[in-house]
Amino acid sequence: MKKILMIVLTLAIASFSCEYASATMLFAKGKRLVVSPDNAKIYIDGNYVGDGSFEVRFGGKDDFFMVRVEAPGYVEKKMRIFKHDKRNVIAIDLRKDDTIENSVASNLANQYFTINVRPDVDEDLAWKLLSQVMLNYFNELKTSDKASGYMNTNWVVETFAESEQKVRTMVQIKQVTGGDGLSYQIRISSEIAPLDAVGQQGFKPWSRVLKRFEPLVNEMQSRIGDN
Repeated sequence: MKKILMIVLTLAIASFSCEYASATMLFAKGKRLVVSPDNAKIYIDGNYVGDGSFEVRFGGKDDFFMVRVEAPGYVEKKMRIFKHDKRNVIAIDLRKDDTIENSVASNLANQYFTINVRPDVDEDLAWKLLSQVMLNYFNELKTSDKASGYMNTNWVVETFAESEQKVRTMVQIKQVTGGDGLSYQIRISSEIAPLDAVGQQGFKPWSRVLKRFEPLVNEMQSRIGDN
């Protein structure tokens, strides 16, 4: 009888151990995040955990994790990964950032730069040439006052659906007085805001210039500059 009880007890313990082990294995099972592009940085609950891929493991009190993924030239993505998600592998594809694709980094953005006019170009001709260049890039000028030596454009806004942002650009030109020769200061103002920003709100200076405006500086320099 004792032998039978020992056998029954052994089988019960073995059965419990198997069930416990199975439950533990199921509980400890992770979900692998695989990100494209593979150089994307992965953050779990705000903490950097790796590039390209990472296995998420849930603790007893964890129902979900907050995941943030970012990569240069791509739109950042935030999402929740839930414990009850049936997928073992979760693929995350980042969208190309169309504001980056359509712009260039520029140290001239939101900064005045000076063009010294070469001696064979007088004030009237310089003003005419600068106006022509401006109208090559903008449909109209908001202000063009030769007497005060000032001209500027309206803000031109372009929207970018993939990144859900909008970029606005304006150019200002002012004649410099008191120098040895004729010169002008030019400023390309470049600002960015979320697509849902209302009016002037939400825009902030952007250290990039849209590609279609980027040649403006060199064109002005070649038309009137002394170097």
